[in-house]
Formats: sequence, structure tokens, C-alpha cells
Amino acid sequence: MREGSPSPGVEPKKRSPIERLSPADKITIAYLALIILLTIVSIGRVSCWPEIVGAHALGSLAIVLLAFKAERLSSADLSPDIEFSRSLPIIRFVHGWYPVALIPVTYKELSYLIPRIHPQDFDVQLGALDHRLFGVHPTVWMEKLTWPPLTDLLQLTYATYYFLPIVLGAVLWTKGWANRFQFWVFVVVLGFFLSYLGYIAVPAIGPRFLPSIVDAQTEPLRGVFLYAPIRQMLDRAEGITRDCFPSGHVEITLLVLYYAARFHRRAFWWLLPFGAGLIFSTVYLRYHYVVDVAAGVVLALIVIAAARPAYQWLGGNAIEA
Repeated sequence: MREGSPSPGVEPKKRSPIERLSPADKITIAYLALIILLTIVSIGRVSCWPEIVGAHALGSLAIVLLAFKAERLSSADLSPDIEFSRSLPIIRFVHGWYPVALIPVTYKELSYLIPRIHPQDFDVQLGALDHRLFGVHPTVWMEKLTWPPLTDLLQLTYATYYFLPIVLGAVLWTKGWANRFQFWVFVVVLGFFLSYLGYIAVPAIGPRFLPSIVDAQTEPLRGVFLYAPIRQMLDRAEGITRDCFPSGHVEITLLVLYYAARFHRRAFWWLLPFGAGLIFSTVYLRYHYVVDVAAGVVLALIVIAAARPAYQWLGGNAIEA
């Protein structure tokens, strides 16, 4: 008998539609609903609001249908039907990983939505706060540390941000640790979506675009081979998105390292050099103000403190370790 299957002759417990959704499903639907609400509130500035509202509503419906399909297959009796045996792993994989795949899609729309939902940038205030705290703009001070081979290395490390959460998720998935994997996906979407709400609340494009800092820089960043093409690739892929405060790069990297240390110590030691370099690169490469980094640390600590009780409150199983 498959684990979690009902005993012969025992009727499975009826679950409400909400109970059939995983915690990651619920967080994702809540975020999509909030974007719908913010779009409607800003309807005068969002010209394509029908498309945005419709796409997010359809996305939410698709998540519900996928969750129902996954639960129906998982709770069914074992069957020799070949279609069942083929579809179950596929549905499990899609239901398990779709929230991670949705992250870049929901991020990409922010470049359009943020200037319309909250059309005020806070770069001047963030830059001034950095200067007040340190007596100098940190990216200008760090010019004395720049070295083309180091710039190449850090630019390459910075780009690993998009893969670190996937690497840890893949480790948990391949180990067959279903509860840990589901919890980690929940942490990932919670962390990303909270950072996205921060971007909407405090829009900023970063010190490399703030005129007062650009004018104060005396040395442009230079690499050897990798810096320029990687930066250009990221700029094309991301566009100009107001995604500085809080630093999602710092927040998500700290979450990866924390849960790797809790769940798979070997993965932690492999990921640690990338994570440490990535955090340092945020200011060195002039993507972030130091206050962005501090806010990312605080947000990571909040997610770590809240994730386990929130996960169980939303219907998730207790997580060991």
C-alpha cells in the first residue's frame, strides 16, 4: 500500500477545497490576489489592467485545479492502469516545482507594475541614509577594493542567485525528503513574495543609476572577460526593475544557507562560498545600497522565525530538524 493511502474499507476523510491546497499554493494565490487588488486600486495608471487581472485570476484557478488533481491521484488506490502510473509522478513534479518556476514570471511583471502602483522612487533617500551612516557612499569607498579578476568572479557569483534555491530544492527532491522539499518551496515563495512587496513599497533602482553617486565614482567597474557580458545579459533579462529594497539577493541567499545547514550539511558547505561572495557582491558591483543589504538580513530573519509556524498553520506537516 502506498504511504498515505487509506486502509482497505476505510473511507478517506473529506477535505475542504482550502485544505486541499498546499501552504505554497495558498501563499502563491494570496500574492496573485494582492497584485490583482493593487492593480485595481491603481487602475487609472495601469492601462492593461484587464489582462493583468485576468492572467492572475486564471493563474490562481490553474493552481487550484493542479492541487486538486495532485491530491486525487495521491489519495487513489494503487492501480495497474499504466496511465495512472505515468501521470502521478508528472503531476507530483509539476505541483511540487511550479511555485519556483512562477518566481521569474511574477518578478518580470514588476518592471511594469511598480512605477504604476507606486510611482515614486526612493533612491535619493536610501543613498542619503547610506551616506549618513558611513560618511561616504559605500560603492564609492569600495573603489579601492576593485580588481578586474575579482570583479569577474563576483559578477559570476552574483548570477548564481537564480540557481541556489533550485540547487537546494533539487537536493531535497532527489533525496526523497518530501516534507522538507515542500517546506523549502514554501519558504522560497514566502521569501520572494515578501521581497516583491518590499520593492512595491519602497521602489529604488540602485546606486549605479543615482546621479549623485555616479558623479562621485572615479573608477568604472572593469572585468577581464566575464563582467561586461554577464551584466549585459542580466540587464536584458531583468530590465530596469525597482528591486533594491530590501535586497532579495541577500534575503534568499541567507535562507538558502540557513536551511541547507539545517537539512543537508554537505550542501551547505558547497553553497557557502557562493552565498558569501554573492552577499559581498551586492554592494561591490553597485547593485545595492548597504541599507538594502541590512533590510534583506532583517527580512530573512523574519521569514526564518515565521516560516515553521506559518507553514503548519496553513496545513503543512510538522518539519523535523
